[in-house]
Amino acid sequence: MASRDRTHRGILLPALALCLGMHVPAARALTLEVGIYDQKPDVYIARDGRPAGILGELLNEIARQEGWKIRTQACAWEECMRLLAEGRIDLLPDVYYTLERAETFGLHHVPALHSWSQVYARPGQALRSIQDLGGRSIAVLAGSTQQDYLKTTFSGLDIDARADAVQNLESGFQRVQSGLSDAVAADFYIGGMLAHTYQLVATPIVFQPTQAYYAMPKGRHPEVLAAIDRHLSAWQADPESFYYRTLDGWRLPQSLSLLGRHGVWIIAGLSALLALTLAITLLLRIQMSRQRQRLRRTERRLDAILDAIDASVSIKDLDFRYTFANRKHEEFLGVAEGRLIGLRDDDTLKDADSLASIHRNDQAVVDTRERSVSQMTIRPPHGEPRTFLAIKAPMRGPDGALEAICTVSTDITERLRAEETAHHLAVYDTLTGLPNRRTALAHLAQMIESARQGRSIGALLLIDLDGFKRINDMQGHATGDEVLCGIADRLRTSVRDRDLVSRVSADEFVVLLDGLGGNVNDAARNAMHVGEKVRLAICNSAFSIQSRPAYVTASIGLTLIQADSQTTDTVMREADMATHRAKQHGGNQVTFYEEGLQSEVEQRLWLEQDLLQAIGTPVLTLHVQPQFGHDGRVTGGELLARWTHPTRGPVSPALFIPIAEETGLISLLGAWSLQFACDALLALRELGETYPLSLNVSPRQLMEAQFTEYVRDTLESKGVPGNRLIFEITEGVLIQDMQAVARRMQALSLLGIRFSIDDFGTGYSNLAYLKRLPLYELKIDKSLVQDIPNDSDSIAIVQLILAMADQLNLRVVAEGVETEAQSRFLFEHDCHALQGYLLARPMPLEAWLDVVRTRRRHEAGGPA
Repeated sequence: MASRDRTHRGILLPALALCLGMHVPAARALTLEVGIYDQKPDVYIARDGRPAGILGELLNEIARQEGWKIRTQACAWEECMRLLAEGRIDLLPDVYYTLERAETFGLHHVPALHSWSQVYARPGQALRSIQDLGGRSIAVLAGSTQQDYLKTTFSGLDIDARADAVQNLESGFQRVQSGLSDAVAADFYIGGMLAHTYQLVATPIVFQPTQAYYAMPKGRHPEVLAAIDRHLSAWQADPESFYYRTLDGWRLPQSLSLLGRHGVWIIAGLSALLALTLAITLLLRIQMSRQRQRLRRTERRLDAILDAIDASVSIKDLDFRYTFANRKHEEFLGVAEGRLIGLRDDDTLKDADSLASIHRNDQAVVDTRERSVSQMTIRPPHGEPRTFLAIKAPMRGPDGALEAICTVSTDITERLRAEETAHHLAVYDTLTGLPNRRTALAHLAQMIESARQGRSIGALLLIDLDGFKRINDMQGHATGDEVLCGIADRLRTSVRDRDLVSRVSADEFVVLLDGLGGNVNDAARNAMHVGEKVRLAICNSAFSIQSRPAYVTASIGLTLIQADSQTTDTVMREADMATHRAKQHGGNQVTFYEEGLQSEVEQRLWLEQDLLQAIGTPVLTLHVQPQFGHDGRVTGGELLARWTHPTRGPVSPALFIPIAEETGLISLLGAWSLQFACDALLALRELGETYPLSLNVSPRQLMEAQFTEYVRDTLESKGVPGNRLIFEITEGVLIQDMQAVARRMQALSLLGIRFSIDDFGTGYSNLAYLKRLPLYELKIDKSLVQDIPNDSDSIAIVQLILAMADQLNLRVVAEGVETEAQSRFLFEHDCHALQGYLLARPMPLEAWLDVVRTRRRHEAGGPA
């Protein structure tokens, strides 16, 4: 050790005492990395590096009371959000609430700040409403909720305005002042301050009341969010609290300088600090004078102690060169005794990540002049990476100036491995590696609480292996264990990453599903799909155990997790009862605890599966129901879907059409229907029939992006003119985006397609669409026809529809005509065509073609 630099011997003992003596409490202190973007007066970084502004002062006070340590990191807004999403900062103030952010980040419950957004402009600008922004540009903070809101609003209201994204709001106000932008959108607090600075005025355009929160990476430091909630809740209940004093302080006029308002306190504080520094310096000089002789006598003893302790101790100067290192540190770096003095870390270490971590922590001490505690993983020149708890403290000279950095690093690699092993044993099953029963019950409790708060419905699947004891008895427990591991692998691949798969007992597994839908029927159907998928994954193929096949089936009990679910024990008991019922019925099946849902879901499942198989086969076809004019001639026909199930018989369209719409099969069904309609028109054309055919088109199919192109391609490939097709749409489609619907209908009209409103008079009440859409026909619903001419209300409504259609030059077809009296009344009041059982029932296309052929022969004078 004689070759080491001895200039720091005089101050090594107190510095080491500072590092080692404060080791334990510092390790327990919580240090928060806080991202700050410049958003005065909400939040910004003060000259001393601490958070400032309304939210900064609140955070400082909470941190003071809680004993936290704050380290700030300056960043632009989008960069701050990215750092938060990547987990590279612990906390980000002034995050406005959105549903997406609430799902992505951890937020506390009590809002830290209530605010709203407002538009600011140069004096004299005529901006009174959001429509006045048309043809103008507005500066807005990039990645902010104001940007999202204005883009959505401009698009929805068809306002031709340009949003200029800026990295901070002050540059946005500068753009408006210089004429580069016409206006700027900002939070109320910062807007008022910057508007005064840049001679802008607030316009009457106010929007998006919102709430500001402190955000953290999801799941990190829940105790921090709880503490913030606790302080905010207490402060906001007291009008004289620190919270309201802070708000009032930022609402005061800002005309006085900082020194003018706080000059006396600043000078007094600086004087006190100076006096304290002088006193400490004087005291240290006296102590050092008294101890110099003793330190010389104990220098060798100190060297022995430093070399003997189970920690790496080192000192670096401000150029990050070593001026001292104990033997433990030299051995870790693979350097001979005394050879490390004068070297930097990059002279001995080659791993880039290790060097970056060391430099970052050393630089933090230099920048902040404060002690830090961090966990670092370092890869030595030879050997495996090791993890250290590193305590770094600034070393100051007699004048208080920073001279060096003292580091005490304790190797905690083995301790972390032991903790990780203990944690894994506590929450995971040792055989399969799946979460254990304890973890599953904790997750189930969270799902029950989430369901009570009105979030999406979940489900629990309890999987009990059928006859698993037989495998253990006949082939041994080792074989049984291999089967259990194989089942665990199949379960993992059968569900989503967000779902939890757990082994809860010897031959029982639990699958917890969340996000299954907002209503019971959707959730039940989705849960049954997963249950069947899991059952088939288990039983469809044998497990190969020691080159021998092992077949396993499972009885699966299923229960929903919803708002009225009581406790974890209740839900587990429901699933257990459902599993027991599945075993009673022979096993290898999925059974609902709610028996009513069981039959309903089973019916929907076979409907979905069989409908998909029926499309394009003879069991699913379109029947024709002709429409007749006043003179008895056929003026058109409607194509109606008919499904005859091979084992269940006829299935009502009222049953399978809604399921097709919900599952997305309606697109496939609609494409097949269009092909059928074109073929029917070609067959009628060969017989000399030129009237159009009507085809029902669902709202979902109508608004598909490629629907217009598909119709055009089909008409061209079939050689059918578009004016021979009438698309019937319900009034429900008009509840959607009216402008988008109108554009789609106009595009199809250019192909010759005509449009009819089906079931007119029973749905959408806003009749303004009649003059905005390219309509050809109205169809009076059967419910209005069935009571005429005996019901005065029905007569009045039908007469009104006919009169209105006449004024708008629209054709009218009455549906459900079943009596001569109805037919006579409708024709007497100028209804153009009738459709119903009185005139003709729906019939297969070939049957209708036979009718046409017979009529043609009769008209030609041939035999009937």
